[in-house]
Amino acid sequence: MEFSQLIGKITDALDRFLLVITGCALIFSTLLTFIGVFLRYIFGISFEWNEELCRYCMILIVYFWAGAMIRKKEHIYFNLISERFNKRVQLIHSFIVALLTVFLGLPIIFWGLELVHSAKISELRTLSLLFPLWTAYALVPVGMIFITIYSLLEIFRIGSLIFSGIEKSRN
Repeated sequence: MEFSQLIGKITDALDRFLLVITGCALIFSTLLTFIGVFLRYIFGISFEWNEELCRYCMILIVYFWAGAMIRKKEHIYFNLISERFNKRVQLIHSFIVALLTVFLGLPIIFWGLELVHSAKISELRTLSLLFPLWTAYALVPVGMIFITIYSLLEIFRIGSLIFSGIEKSRN
């Protein structure tokens, strides 16, 4: 098994794991929204925590699934210039984009962890649910960790493809 195939299997396993988490969050959020609308318009009852919990579910879905979307090119992707390149230059372009994603993701992770730490020390609570706010703040750095992991795996995959091409051309 080639190294790039191993990376593919690892990212597929990570995709399945995150799909379960984000899928459950989407179903939970949809049910909460439906129940909230039903209660509001039929019984005139409105719960403030319902909206807050749906918001946190959406944040979880966005940050946890973004890495898989970027890998599958289902995220915002401008290919106006890159599609005109030959295959090798496209690989190098993808390699540079993955490197930039890692270097831009790391400061967000560290900033997010500092924010989580300060919220935990301050014992901040959410407004309506009254659970510790650091758990909600943790969604951003954890999601960025997943995005960074996907980018690192992409760097290794592309690097192995580029270097295996160099080795084949030498032989």
